[in-house]
Amino acid sequence: MKMPFGLKAVSAQASCLLLVCSMSLPASAGQRSCYEETVVPAVYQTVEEQVLVRPASAGYIKHPAVYAEQERRIIVQSASIAYQTIPAVYQWQTRRVMVRPASVSWEYQVRHGKRILCEVKHPAVYQNQSQNVMVQRASRVKVTLPPVYGSVRERVQVQPAWSERVEKPAVYRTVTRQVKVRDAQSVWRPLKSRGGCRS
Repeated sequence: MKMPFGLKAVSAQASCLLLVCSMSLPASAGQRSCYEETVVPAVYQTVEEQVLVRPASAGYIKHPAVYAEQERRIIVQSASIAYQTIPAVYQWQTRRVMVRPASVSWEYQVRHGKRILCEVKHPAVYQNQSQNVMVQRASRVKVTLPPVYGSVRERVQVQPAWSERVEKPAVYRTVTRQVKVRDAQSVWRPLKSRGGCRS
């Protein structure tokens, strides 16, 4: 069977080694150093690594507009101008009124048994009278009427609709796998035997 080049070289080295050993030792000793080829298996190591399950992405969340019920003041009737009539003002007043003026009359009187004509003076006669007297004439004035307000309830927009950008991070998963850290290799080791190396 044809041997590989590497094994040929190792075999040649082993043969040389055996030859050297045989030549260096006395014939009476009868001892030789022998080697055997041993395969050292490959060495593996368990490693952990992150595997991408889902890449990072971005999306938008739409938020609707916000509405609320509010009370709003409105004008029911605008300001206007009107004319108002103010009636006359009357007041009861009392005054002294002469109901009969002073006068003179002649009267016959009997004095000391004689009939005489006497002049008699009559004073004026006065009387208190109450009268409803107008103290202020009727008038027409201009009056400004203020506006009349009312309130209504209505649905108004408090906040407009808006979109929110949401970032979604990438998702990873931890997996384990075997990694070869050293290949299998052939080595020559001394042959361990009680009888030594004999041909």
